[in-house]
Amino acid sequence: MLRSRLFLRSTLLLFALTGTSLFALPQTASAVGCQGGDCTGKNPVTEGCDTDAMLVEEYDQGTSLSLKFFRSPACDASWAKVTVDYTDTGLYDQNVNIFYVPQLGGSESVLQGGTTSTDNFAVPTPMVGGDALAKGCYNDVSLDLDPAPETWARQGATGGCTQWH
Repeated sequence: MLRSRLFLRSTLLLFALTGTSLFALPQTASAVGCQGGDCTGKNPVTEGCDTDAMLVEEYDQGTSLSLKFFRSPACDASWAKVTVDYTDTGLYDQNVNIFYVPQLGGSESVLQGGTTSTDNFAVPTPMVGGDALAKGCYNDVSLDLDPAPETWARQGATGGCTQWH
């Protein structure tokens, strides 16, 4: 009995001296504005999801166009970003989008990110949250065009995509 009281007192003293609590809740490294499926359709920068972004894939088309696919562990969400170097005079403005299949299945959907320009040369897509299967794409024809609709294709006639992640 005396031994268990000494153990309890020493344990409580240890927690008091180290400043920890038996009831402390885990805290994230940074505050984010959305989590998982709630991130779908939202901007990664506005929601703070870009702060812990991990590059999953980079698909370069020469030196003047780059398509990157990112994942945020804190937000549990993914997005793509296209960057165009307009010093190469042979490039057209690029439409940026992300195609995804919802995590519980269903039809392929698209979220439109916008179009690059000389004033806006780096354009991210909206995010897709949770375990949805997604790929980022660019093309110079239309915002909702999948330039590589076959699962094995990365390059289409009018643009390209990352692999499905």
